[in-house]
Amino acid sequence: MTSLTALRRGALAAFAALTLSAATAQAAGTDCGDGPLIVFAAASMTDAVGEFADAFTSDTGCPVSVSVASSSTLARQIAEGAPAGVYISANRSWVEWLGENAPERLAGEPMVIARNGLVVASKSTDSADIADLLSSRFAMGDPTNVPAGIYAKAALETLGIWDAVSANAAFAENVRVALAMAARGEVGAAIVYSTDARMQPDLAVAYRFDPASHPEIAYEAVLLTGGGEVGQAFLDRLNASEGQAILARYGFLPGGEAGQG
Repeated sequence: MTSLTALRRGALAAFAALTLSAATAQAAGTDCGDGPLIVFAAASMTDAVGEFADAFTSDTGCPVSVSVASSSTLARQIAEGAPAGVYISANRSWVEWLGENAPERLAGEPMVIARNGLVVASKSTDSADIADLLSSRFAMGDPTNVPAGIYAKAALETLGIWDAVSANAAFAENVRVALAMAARGEVGAAIVYSTDARMQPDLAVAYRFDPASHPEIAYEAVLLTGGGEVGQAFLDRLNASEGQAILARYGFLPGGEAGQG
């Protein structure tokens, strides 16, 4: 009898939770659609987008599932039919690639939701000379496809040291992997976004790249087919004061179109 009572109470609690979630969504004027909104986001946005997704669900009652990886990996998965409703890329190029290779997946106009800086993170800050910092093994994103790696290679080429240090580079599948390699001591340093360096207490910023040394680090987000009303609401809130405040707490610079070039 006790077991049956517990089951009944559990069922009632679950029903109440679903009713409350539906009521919250209705009050917020958002159609949650069928199932959770699936958001594909660049690995460097793991923590910020995760927090925003929780806040969005709390406010609207609409569940959100966030999947993070390299922007290139996510773009290819979307092109192959992955059921994502929102895509957030760490550069414009992969959104453009998606538009060229799977235009049917795009359901809205891309928007720049944030910007970032590029740094060298290391356990040692004894030297501020970039060539010295990268004179031994270091990690960076794969420059053939990972945005952080593309920016890093461009910056090192601008400084005229790519040919001298590239043999020391360990190419990672995304920027968070490069950061973890430095934190574990597998490499002496990692070229990462400034926001990533903030997430690892065992590392410090040893060098900051001049923004003029590489293409602008702009995060572009776009609504995908299947994202529907809830996907658009997610993007609108992320690009509004609520979302921008969360991104700013993680060190991201403002989005919008100003400053492009």
